[in-house]
Amino acid sequence: MEIIQDSDERGTRTAGQADRPSIHPDEPPRLVLFIPGSSPVHTFYRYAGENTLLREPTERGIMLQPRADATSALEAPAPTIRSRSRARRRAETGRQGDVDRFVEYQLARHAGRDRMVVLTVPAPRVEAEALLDVGGRRAGFFWHPGGGAAHAGFGAAHVIQVCGPGRFGQLRLEAERLWRRLAVARYGADPPLAPRLFGGLAFDVGAAADEPWTQFGDGCFVLPRFSYRRDARRTTLSLAVRGEELAGRTARAAWRRELRRLLAELADGGRAETEAAREATGDVRVHPPSRRRWIGEVEAILAAIARGDFAKIVAAHSALVDFAAPLEVSSVLRRLATGGAIRFAFRRRHGTFLGATPERLIRRRGRRIETEALAGSIGRGDGCGARLLASVKDRLEHRLVVDEIRRRLEPLCRELSLEAAPGIRELRDVLHLRTPITGTLAAPRHVLDLVEALHPTPAVGGVPTSSAMRWIDEHESGRRGWYASPIGWFDAAGDGDFAVALRSCVLRGSEAHLYAGAGIVADSDPRLEYHETELKQRALLAALGA
Repeated sequence: MEIIQDSDERGTRTAGQADRPSIHPDEPPRLVLFIPGSSPVHTFYRYAGENTLLREPTERGIMLQPRADATSALEAPAPTIRSRSRARRRAETGRQGDVDRFVEYQLARHAGRDRMVVLTVPAPRVEAEALLDVGGRRAGFFWHPGGGAAHAGFGAAHVIQVCGPGRFGQLRLEAERLWRRLAVARYGADPPLAPRLFGGLAFDVGAAADEPWTQFGDGCFVLPRFSYRRDARRTTLSLAVRGEELAGRTARAAWRRELRRLLAELADGGRAETEAAREATGDVRVHPPSRRRWIGEVEAILAAIARGDFAKIVAAHSALVDFAAPLEVSSVLRRLATGGAIRFAFRRRHGTFLGATPERLIRRRGRRIETEALAGSIGRGDGCGARLLASVKDRLEHRLVVDEIRRRLEPLCRELSLEAAPGIRELRDVLHLRTPITGTLAAPRHVLDLVEALHPTPAVGGVPTSSAMRWIDEHESGRRGWYASPIGWFDAAGDGDFAVALRSCVLRGSEAHLYAGAGIVADSDPRLEYHETELKQRALLAALGA
């Protein structure tokens, strides 16, 4: 077996080099194992713990037995092409056969082993939402940060459910156990994509104990059975399966058939998308939260602020929307695709938590981190941006968030950069004050450590944090569940991307529970703050057809 070492912008590595590089989901090391006489060239990697990939063949069984008369794929002469369409069809048919053989070989290779294998193959280029349609009513997820790669998946090859005050530690421990027994393989010459766990955590321990949140729990992350990724260059479909699920030819044949079926349905997905997007919602009835109750809760907060108990508390409430018929999650997500927000969905058997949040909590890539302060709001209109920038009340609310994020991150960073004054973040119905924050970690930190350090920021909790959280737990009329909570993904390298779950709802059959909040400081007007929550719900109501 010949090892061909590829090169990239970081320089050329020599064949057989045995160092163990750090990995990144978008910039993995480019090691290709070429098997003479086989077609096409395949890549094989194996995880060996956090932040590490083994760069040598993982098993002797990796050797394929080529036919005696086979010719190297790299040495074969180029055919003479008389008909481009006919040649393209032959190429596509040939590649599909190669993909099938690749999947068959990998499933057989990992059959019966105490290992989880993730196989990745090329997929048709469609909207990622289409995978939710293909997955039917099975549990699934969707994640699309504006301008970034879109991810969708369904089914669960591995689930990590956590609860109680130690939930962050539980999550890291269980994830480490998974990474240690995870193998990845990708068809073609591209390096494999690092598998990711997608999910979220409740706003606080016990916040998901009541309906409509009981099926979400204190925290849950999933390695999806099937996952689809679409970025600017390529689209892929991955299958995650345990070795014990592959025992026997019949079981392996069933997985191959299912993978082929999904690829075929995705190929037809582009035609189905338009019909799904035109879905009619019928009669819609909106039941807004009680204005009187809201005013009473905000006045109690203002009295506590006047006594010096708090500088800020974020108050939240929910509205109920009834529909004539159940809505399709994928259709709602498509209608939310405006304004560059992070669109997300986490589907369970009896409901889906979805939304389009404007706020990133933290993104880690190696030692580089990105976050933002997003607080202070006004409706859109002529001159509204200038009024927001000049608002003493909104600038105070924003400054509290900036100062607290800086206080929490500075001890962890070698360098932290932020603008001296906020700018404006424009959404469809609302303007926000925004300060982007970037930094370099002083030492490696898992993204979950950063999430735990930041959540809840004063943009969703209050100042001081511990006192504000107690107030919310004791006085708010309903539990928040996963609203305003950390949601996102992380991988074996400790990289990840998490958002704050705002502008969101729980969609259950023919009803939706919508959530919105507003930051209360000394100069807040309860009636204006109620109007602010209405503005924040408009885009989601429009996507729901209300």
